[in-house]
Amino acid sequence: MRGLLLICLMALPAWANDTPEQVMNTLLSALKNNTADNAGIAQVFELAAPANKAITGPLPRFINMVSRHPYGELVNHQSAVLGPPKTDAGAITYPIRLISKQGRAMGYVWTLEQQPDDSWMTSAVYPVAVS
Repeated sequence: MRGLLLICLMALPAWANDTPEQVMNTLLSALKNNTADNAGIAQVFELAAPANKAITGPLPRFINMVSRHPYGELVNHQSAVLGPPKTDAGAITYPIRLISKQGRAMGYVWTLEQQPDDSWMTSAVYPVAVS
């Protein structure tokens, strides 16, 4: 029995028990430090909710989408600041203000939803005007 429990725990992804803020920091770090093989973007895709993946996937399609405006500014950005989150029945939305690789100020609204296994995954990301 102990061996079965160990196998089950080993199968959980490293981020399964992370708080929403930790997940957001993981996502933004992955995008900021994306490499030529798009490992950062792949990590963001891994943290997408199943319903989100159904719309934005498979991974090559997701990489193409995230690499273009308005999402391309997230990739290899200079800096990002999370605003105060808003919670709503199993979802948390963060406003994000970032400075792109090119030095442009950009704004996004990023929503995480709690999954049946209690992990937090991306359900939506939308660009917003920055004032």
